[in-house]
Amino acid sequence: MAEAPRFGWGLVGPGRIANRFAEALGGIAGARLHLSQARDTGKAAAFAERWGGGVTASLDQLLSDPGVDAVYIATPHALHGDAIRACLLAGKPVLCEKPLVPSLAAAEPLLQLASERGVFLMEAMWTRFLPAYQQLAQWLAEGAIGELRGLQSSFCFPAPYSPENRCFAPELAGGALLDIGIYNLAATRFVLEQAFGQCPEPDRIETLGRLAPTGVDAQIAASLVFEDLGLASQFVCSFDAVSDNALVIQGTRGQICLPRDFWQATALELRVHGQAAERVEAPFRVNGFEYEIEEAMACIRAGRQESPRMPQAETRALLRWMDRIRAQVGVRYPFETEPSALSSF
Repeated sequence: MAEAPRFGWGLVGPGRIANRFAEALGGIAGARLHLSQARDTGKAAAFAERWGGGVTASLDQLLSDPGVDAVYIATPHALHGDAIRACLLAGKPVLCEKPLVPSLAAAEPLLQLASERGVFLMEAMWTRFLPAYQQLAQWLAEGAIGELRGLQSSFCFPAPYSPENRCFAPELAGGALLDIGIYNLAATRFVLEQAFGQCPEPDRIETLGRLAPTGVDAQIAASLVFEDLGLASQFVCSFDAVSDNALVIQGTRGQICLPRDFWQATALELRVHGQAAERVEAPFRVNGFEYEIEEAMACIRAGRQESPRMPQAETRALLRWMDRIRAQVGVRYPFETEPSALSSF
């Protein structure tokens, strides 16, 4: 069998999270970092020296390079949209860091453009592809904990406050919800999909938020209530607290626990009432990013416009939920000049 041709990645925004992406590429057969783009060429050059590939300050040059088979976007949230649009117009498939963009209103034109152009677009929700989540899906499908009764999760860490910190900058779409709370919501959706075949809309969302001096959310505590299912998913995400960052899924016969850093879990436990706990280790092959990258590459090579495992409908749903939560705590970004999904709730 002939070996598949080398797959060249272009990278926009060689910052902290991009290092994890580049490291993962080293563990994927046939994948390579071809070209990195940043306005700060010194930063891009240092990145390329560590991970390989070329350097450019021009997005147009990256998009016109025939050696770029797909583009990974790792800029701050507020800058995603412009880069995604440029890639789609150039016909380059896109894997973009979460959240895809800050709101559903901002996402819809991009998703429409991807459809019109027939270009692959996927939000990089890497958690869904991890080995631990495949085990979680198996337990839920088997009914290992009986009927689902509730979920609790936390994602909190103390971030030193500064108006210049990306986490607190409204012009960069900062705030705990978009940055880390999206994982709590994505985990909720994943669990409900596995348990019920699809994830319904919550009948109501009850939110308590604490805002930073810049007006973005420093903490969100929310409860998503699903009346027909008789359950709720409760979570907290915060830049000013410490937590075990666990995900606990409760059922009529027991519970499943991802006891630490659930969004990047490498172990999980099944605790059935009256039985000894079963712990499964699920380590990464590299650092966890390799699984979403391989999914994107497989879809692109197959000529798909989206991933069946992280479809664009999932991106829409996550943004719709986050719009509802932001509306309840009064977070609105300075670049949101048009009526958005926020006004619908």
